[in-house]
Amino acid sequence: MSLQAVPARPHDLKDALALLGRSQLTEQDVAEHWGHYFVVREDDGRVVGVAGLEVHGAFGLLRSVAVDEDYRRQGLAAGLVTAVVERARHLRMADLYLLTTDARGYFERHGFRECPRQEAPPAIRASWEFGSGCPQTAILMKRPVG
Repeated sequence: MSLQAVPARPHDLKDALALLGRSQLTEQDVAEHWGHYFVVREDDGRVVGVAGLEVHGAFGLLRSVAVDEDYRRQGLAAGLVTAVVERARHLRMADLYLLTTDARGYFERHGFRECPRQEAPPAIRASWEFGSGCPQTAILMKRPVG
């Protein structure tokens, strides 16, 4: 069976939070936005990849992109990012944002470009991730959705 990104189900949350912890990513606000998350499941049901979309009006925030260490370099993260972008497109969002401290080059390959933090829309600036979840040194990146 080919591993691919699929919409997350309620029972995936526990495994996804554990994966985020192993990946040194926060679980803050993940459960509240779980309806717009995607996972990659192994045949036995284990979550080996996760990524999510926080909806902030006409804008989205890409969150929590993580792949289990044993499953990296197989294109799973790319599939997760694509799934989130497609969900944002389906929701007719204008732009998708993210904050990163160490994956700028990766996200540039997926159409994101650095954006000055002061140019983020108020709804994105009001998010936990933007306000206190990421250090001020984190790079804000933006990708048009349409």
